Order: sequence, then C-alpha cells, then structure tokens
Amino acid sequence: MRILLFFLFITFYSSAQNIESVKIESKLFNYEVFWGNDLSGKHFFSKSNTLYKVSKSDTLNYANNNFGKISSVETFNMLQTLVFYKENNAFVLLDAQLNEIKTAIFSEINCEFLKPASQNELWFYDSLSQQIGLYNLNSKIFKFLSNPIKNIKCSQSDYNYLYWIDNENNAFSISKFGKIKSLGKIMPFEKVFFLSQTDLFYLFEDKIYYYTFENQLSTRININEKLIENFCYTDGFFSIFTNYQLSTFQIKK
Repeated sequence: MRILLFFLFITFYSSAQNIESVKIESKLFNYEVFWGNDLSGKHFFSKSNTLYKVSKSDTLNYANNNFGKISSVETFNMLQTLVFYKENNAFVLLDAQLNEIKTAIFSEINCEFLKPASQNELWFYDSLSQQIGLYNLNSKIFKFLSNPIKNIKCSQSDYNYLYWIDNENNAFSISKFGKIKSLGKIMPFEKVFFLSQTDLFYLFEDKIYYYTFENQLSTRININEKLIENFCYTDGFFSIFTNYQLSTFQIKK
C-alpha cells in the first residue's frame, strides 16, 4: 500500500497527468448491487435481497428476509462479513462460508450505520443521540465516543478509525479512544473510498480521482467506464461495477 501511495504522489507532482491503469478483465454478473471485494479477491453482490459471495471456483449465498432489506455489506475482513439491515436495526455476522456467526437486533440505539472495527467491536452511529460509538460483540455493551454530530453523508471504517464526510463535504476521522480529527474538505463526489487519514479515492461523473487532504489536489485515474454504479480498491486493483459488468483495472507503476 505504501509503495502505491508513493507512486501516486510522484505521478502527480512530476507530470500532473492522469494516473494510468490497465484493464485486466471484464465479466458479466447478473446481480443488482456490487458491495466490494475481500482481500482474497472474492466479489460480493446481492440480488432480490440475497447476498452472494463469488469466487472463480464457486458461489455462496445468504438470505435473511426476517430483517428486511440489506442496507450495507462490509467485506474487508475475509473471516467476517458484516451485513446491516437499517430498517429493522439489525445486523448479521457471517463467516467465510456465509454461515451465521452472530445476529442481533438493537433496542438501545437507533443505528444509522454499522461498520467493523478491531477486537470484536463494531462502529455505530446512533441517530437518537447523534453520537458515534463502539459496540462490543462479546459483552454487548455500547460505548459512546463523541459529542452529538449532525449531517453525516457517508462513512467508512478500518480497524482503528471511523471516517465520515458531512453534508458540506468536510471529512473527519475518530479513533477508538474518541479522538476526532478534521481531515479537510473534498471535492463534490458520488462515492468515496478512504485509504487513510491523508488520502482517498472518489467517484464523480463516471470519473475516479485520487485526492490528498494536505494539498487538496485531485488526480484522475485513467479508467474509462460509463454509468459506474460502485467501485472498490484493493492492493493496486480497482473493481468497477456498471450495468451487470465487473471490470478490474490495475494501476500502472
């Protein structure tokens, strides 16, 4: 990851040109939503409220109609997939074979979003108190970490931080100790993918850009796809989903 980020900085400052990429493959997938990939390269889709995990050798599926419509699927942990059902304030944790590990319906909070953290914890945002916190899967205890925060437009997590962007395109992070950091303001976007507290990728008008908060500079990734519905990034590879087709691009070094 650090090597790629170094390459991105050098590419921008040396030539101020687009970051080049090469298309590796394109495949048709008859699914409605692309949620992302895990670190082993398996793809996660959904159709008719059923979750599918697709590899080159097989396809696994999971459905839970008792909890309503799938709101989000978090895929970066290969051993635990987190499926959130906002309308019923519920979540499911699945193992690598999409078997249920844990299910829960929250009664103490009204969960707006739910993201994975480390050490058997989940990030949450409670729309009643408007606070961010951590939920412990073992003790089932909610720990609130922030003062009230309004107007969260989108969010993402890694094991140590939760990232979010508000309605005015200001970006923030919060640590597991409750320390909030203002990261800066980003350009208009449709979807984002945080790399760290210093940089991210964002999608706007069918173009993907690399953005650094320190310099407030955007560099376009040379990926020419139309009607992009979702994208994800893993270790130098972009997966772009559009019109039932998933295309993979590799950053040129």
